[in-house]
Amino acid sequence: MANSSPLDDMDKNMVALFHRGDKNDYLNLYNKYAPAVLGVLTRTLGNQELAEECVKEAFCKIWSERLSYNPEKERLFTWMLKIARNSALFGSVAAAKEQLDNEIREGIDLVYATDIKAYLQGRQHAEGENFTSGISTDIKEAIRLIYFENCSFAIAAQKIGVSVDSLRGEMIKTIKQLKGSILA
Repeated sequence: MANSSPLDDMDKNMVALFHRGDKNDYLNLYNKYAPAVLGVLTRTLGNQELAEECVKEAFCKIWSERLSYNPEKERLFTWMLKIARNSALFGSVAAAKEQLDNEIREGIDLVYATDIKAYLQGRQHAEGENFTSGISTDIKEAIRLIYFENCSFAIAAQKIGVSVDSLRGEMIKTIKQLKGSILA
């Protein structure tokens, strides 16, 4: 049996933290692996901006699927790179989704004349997780994914099982409820 390398030990430690699911563990994982994943995707796609978008999508997916990772099958980085490359294969779709996301976010921001992401993050900071009390579990999850983990509307809609258009409508209603707005 071969001795384990320091890299193997570091991966084992990262896997233990990865499975624990703490927010700081996610940040450590991202800080450790995102630059290397970005380098691979930039070379693969030949487009830095698109590669950055694919890395965002990939790390959202990596984090949401972290419990399915099996260290007996492959190294953590290899597994993450497969997910990232899959994101890159659909890079043009990701770019189109990003444009749609930007349009949706800008539309919502314009309706309420405010930066909704900053508003929601401020509410959470001031009130804790209770700032979304009275909101359906699915929409709470969508808010978390979109405004706190930077996932796309498409990914959030897929995770809660609705169309992007339905999610957009629900988000407008929910933000209206949170802001106590009289806007229709």
